[in-house]
Amino acid sequence: MSSKTYEELVWQLSRLPGGAAAALPDFFGSLLAAPPEVLGEDEVWQLHAGRLLLRGQRLSAETGGEETPIAELPAALLEEARKAGLSPLLLGLLAIATGDVDGDRRLKAVLSKVDGAAKDLMLMTVCRLCG
Repeated sequence: MSSKTYEELVWQLSRLPGGAAAALPDFFGSLLAAPPEVLGEDEVWQLHAGRLLLRGQRLSAETGGEETPIAELPAALLEEARKAGLSPLLLGLLAIATGDVDGDRRLKAVLSKVDGAAKDLMLMTVCRLCG
């Protein structure tokens, strides 16, 4: 995917009521056990049902003490997220939900509620009929 695709996703997020900043609390807030942590380039979401981890470009889920790789996020996606001041993990979940990044089956298998929230976000931002 090109950075133009990720720019478009950032723009779509900005069209949400409350802007892109509303995406995390509105769509994922009920799933979070604590606010997301940013540790340098890495990001951790502590969930009620496990954790989402973004280390470098690797997005993985940790449940029951086991870590499952979900996706390798493209460098262009991470760059666009940082340029826009967005959570790279959030933009990555949106890109997975839209099919721009492979990983939706793995995410659904491990953290189905996160997958559902990402798809809801996609419907509200990217879907031409809904958003």
